[in-house]
Amino acid sequence: MIISAFSKYIRSYKANIPPVIILIKWIKDILSKEPENNIEKVIHEEIAIVKNQLGVYMLLGKSKSGANLIESLYQFTLSYDQQNFARWIHSVKASDFKQKNH
Repeated sequence: MIISAFSKYIRSYKANIPPVIILIKWIKDILSKEPENNIEKVIHEEIAIVKNQLGVYMLLGKSKSGANLIESLYQFTLSYDQQNFARWIHSVKASDFKQKNH
Protein backbone atom coordinates (compact mmCIF):
# COMPACT_ATOMS: atom_id res chain seq x y z
CA MET A 1 0.00 0.00 0.00
CA ILE A 2 2.77 2.46 0.92
CA ILE A 3 5.02 1.40 -1.95
CA SER A 4 2.05 1.76 -4.29
CA ALA A 5 1.46 5.32 -3.04
CA PHE A 6 5.13 6.15 -3.52
CA SER A 7 5.05 4.58 -6.98
CA LYS A 8 2.25 6.94 -8.01
CA TYR A 9 4.18 9.87 -6.55
CA ILE A 10 7.47 9.04 -8.27
CA ARG A 11 5.80 8.67 -11.68
CA SER A 12 4.72 12.32 -11.49
CA TYR A 13 8.40 13.37 -11.78
CA LYS A 14 9.61 13.82 -15.33
CA ALA A 15 12.91 15.47 -14.42
CA ASN A 16 16.14 13.54 -14.26
CA ILE A 17 16.13 13.36 -10.45
CA PRO A 18 17.50 10.24 -8.74
CA PRO A 19 14.63 8.19 -7.27
CA VAL A 20 16.21 8.12 -3.81
CA ILE A 21 16.06 11.94 -3.71
CA ILE A 22 12.39 11.79 -4.68
CA LEU A 23 11.82 9.26 -1.87
CA ILE A 24 13.40 11.53 0.72
CA LYS A 25 11.36 14.51 -0.53
CA TRP A 26 8.15 12.45 -0.38
CA ILE A 27 8.80 11.32 3.19
CA LYS A 28 9.90 14.80 4.25
CA ASP A 29 6.72 16.32 2.78
CA ILE A 30 4.56 13.79 4.61
CA LEU A 31 6.35 14.28 7.92
CA SER A 32 6.09 18.07 7.67
CA LYS A 33 2.28 18.05 7.87
CA GLU A 34 -0.49 16.35 9.77
CA PRO A 35 -1.30 12.90 8.35
CA GLU A 36 -4.34 12.88 6.07
CA ASN A 37 -4.73 9.15 5.45
CA ASN A 38 -3.57 5.75 6.73
CA ILE A 39 -0.43 5.76 4.60
CA GLU A 40 0.70 9.06 6.07
CA LYS A 41 -0.22 7.89 9.58
CA VAL A 42 2.00 4.82 9.18
CA ILE A 43 4.88 6.93 7.89
CA HIS A 44 4.51 9.31 10.85
CA GLU A 45 4.47 6.36 13.23
CA GLU A 46 7.34 4.41 11.70
CA ILE A 47 9.83 6.88 10.14
CA ALA A 48 11.77 9.89 11.37
CA ILE A 49 14.24 12.21 9.67
CA VAL A 50 17.21 12.90 11.92
CA LYS A 51 20.31 15.04 11.58
CA ASN A 52 23.56 13.44 12.71
CA GLN A 53 26.58 15.18 14.25
CA LEU A 54 28.03 15.86 10.79
CA GLY A 55 24.87 17.68 9.74
CA VAL A 56 23.73 14.90 7.41
CA TYR A 57 20.02 14.11 7.37
CA MET A 58 19.03 10.46 7.49
CA LEU A 59 15.85 8.42 7.45
CA LEU A 60 15.49 6.43 10.63
CA GLY A 61 13.05 3.65 11.41
CA LYS A 62 11.43 4.22 14.79
CA SER A 63 11.04 0.46 15.16
CA LYS A 64 12.08 -2.72 13.36
CA SER A 65 9.03 -2.45 11.12
CA GLY A 66 9.96 1.18 10.35
CA ALA A 67 13.47 0.10 9.38
CA ASN A 68 11.96 -2.62 7.17
CA LEU A 69 9.67 -0.04 5.57
CA ILE A 70 12.61 2.24 4.78
CA GLU A 71 14.54 -0.70 3.33
CA SER A 72 11.58 -1.73 1.17
CA LEU A 73 11.10 1.81 -0.13
CA TYR A 74 14.83 2.11 -0.82
CA GLN A 75 14.87 -1.21 -2.69
CA PHE A 76 11.90 -0.01 -4.72
CA THR A 77 13.79 3.17 -5.69
CA LEU A 78 16.74 1.05 -6.83
CA SER A 79 14.52 -1.19 -8.96
CA TYR A 80 12.74 1.87 -10.38
CA ASP A 81 16.11 3.36 -11.34
CA GLN A 82 17.22 0.08 -12.93
CA GLN A 83 13.96 -0.16 -14.87
CA ASN A 84 14.43 3.36 -16.22
CA PHE A 85 18.00 2.52 -17.23
CA ALA A 86 16.84 -0.67 -18.97
CA ARG A 87 14.24 1.30 -20.93
CA TRP A 88 16.87 3.84 -21.91
CA ILE A 89 19.45 1.25 -22.97
CA HIS A 90 16.89 -0.50 -25.16
CA SER A 91 16.11 2.76 -26.91
CA VAL A 92 19.68 3.50 -28.00
CA LYS A 93 21.61 2.05 -30.90
CA ALA A 94 25.25 1.06 -31.02
CA SER A 95 25.88 3.96 -33.40
CA ASP A 96 24.81 6.37 -30.63
CA PHE A 97 28.09 5.52 -28.90
CA LYS A 98 30.40 6.13 -31.85
CA GLN A 99 32.94 8.81 -31.29
CA LYS A 100 32.58 11.64 -33.76
CA ASN A 101 35.80 12.83 -35.37
CA HIS A 102 36.07 16.56 -35.81
